[in-house]
Amino acid sequence: MAPTPRGRFEQRPNAQRRGGRRNNPRQPPRRDQIRQRTAGGQEILTNKRQLLKMVVSNLLPLEITQDPNFLDFIHTLKPTFQIPANMCTLLNDVHKKQEEELRNILAAADDIVLTCELWSSRPEDFYLTVSCHFVDGYGNLKSYMLKTASMLGDNSAANIQNQLSAVMEAWGIKEKVHSVVRAGMPQLKGVKAKWLHMPCFADTLNVIFKNLMSNNELSKVLKKCHNIVRFFKYNSEAEQKLRNIQNRLGLVKDKLILHSGDQWLAWLHMLKSLNGQYSAMVMVINEKGKTDLILNEKDKEKLNNVISALEHLKKATSMMKGNGFETIAVMLPLLKTLMDSLEKEKTNNDVAQMLLSQCREDFGDINKNRLATNTFLDPRYKNQLGQQSRKQAIYEITKELNAAKVLSAAKVKDLLDKYMAYEPNAEDSNPLSWWRNTGKKNFGELSKFALKKLGVVSTAVPLERAFSSAGDRFSNLRNSIEPENLNVILFLHSNW
Repeated sequence: MAPTPRGRFEQRPNAQRRGGRRNNPRQPPRRDQIRQRTAGGQEILTNKRQLLKMVVSNLLPLEITQDPNFLDFIHTLKPTFQIPANMCTLLNDVHKKQEEELRNILAAADDIVLTCELWSSRPEDFYLTVSCHFVDGYGNLKSYMLKTASMLGDNSAANIQNQLSAVMEAWGIKEKVHSVVRAGMPQLKGVKAKWLHMPCFADTLNVIFKNLMSNNELSKVLKKCHNIVRFFKYNSEAEQKLRNIQNRLGLVKDKLILHSGDQWLAWLHMLKSLNGQYSAMVMVINEKGKTDLILNEKDKEKLNNVISALEHLKKATSMMKGNGFETIAVMLPLLKTLMDSLEKEKTNNDVAQMLLSQCREDFGDINKNRLATNTFLDPRYKNQLGQQSRKQAIYEITKELNAAKVLSAAKVKDLLDKYMAYEPNAEDSNPLSWWRNTGKKNFGELSKFALKKLGVVSTAVPLERAFSSAGDRFSNLRNSIEPENLNVILFLHSNW
């Protein structure tokens, strides 16, 4: 066979001509191949984390990721995506990382407030959810969930205290916690502890409304109103007739709202919707022969009185702005606004009179209230306190700072006089940021004390859950999570 001419190449496969790397298993992979594999692995990990984030952000049970219908849906979107057989490993890995980050954050915090909520998924299964709150270096109120613990059938004050202590120990914050705000848990009332126990404002309002509903006459009217709405909600023919009448007569058409819990704001929404549509509703009720649902004149008067009284409550609570948590300093100005408006109406509105009496019983005299100190230190509301409350606040501040040997009585008086002479802040300003910056610059050591007092929150749950139906929805979703994953999923839902 003749030799190959010099300067010419044999016809070889492309891979061999280029060094044989692609098909030679002994050769190391090219850089672009490594990048592709790494990118592919990163994409898979990112997809898995996004799936997990979807589960925890919507409070879904983890087992949904193995549901055949869910798997079919994912396969339709991306046939190559493989859901891990055990999502628990990824869940716990993410939880561990987020927990480490939170530990570092809490290590830098000064004064910490805890909130706790006792709730149940079933009558025998109670849980205690504990969250923490503190003011960061920029004057922002930060909130994180710490733990959800099973009460194991023991809801006693002693067990709740033990659970709280265990959470503080586990997170290394026991010496930093000075106040605990609780939702419900009347068994803690009067219990002595190293920290100050305070009731949740939103929960107290719901208890007040629940007590109002125990009034026999009022209870009958509210029950009848509930039955009217339920009749239209569960009878599609009756609702269609209602809408036809409203269209024909040009009447207002509102969404039918049905509520039967203790939340006063949800009841207000339901009653207002009913009241605005009742003239059309009664036509359908008569036609259907449901005469037991007809409101007489006395019932209508009571309905209007309830709506009017609760509107005062709604207007006052609107002072608590935004989502998340609000400083407790706003409570006294809010209560003063509420009680003053109820006082003006009580003569012609028996429900307003009852609500005012309940508020006085549960919140006490707003002119001799322990929250005077918190409100006094809020530069938005310091001038809204009466002389007696201002005097009480100055006494308490001086007493605490002297006991801690931070400032002398003379120095405290000088700083407080200077603070009182300072122009009040706008109501939409951030008092925490003000004390971190302007307050620290002008009033020195008083700044740290003020941030500690203003860092106490007013509710045990975020405002968006405390004063809306979102709280009911959250509770329903929370109840569906598997007990073994409950703490981790709720932790990531709040903090991730």
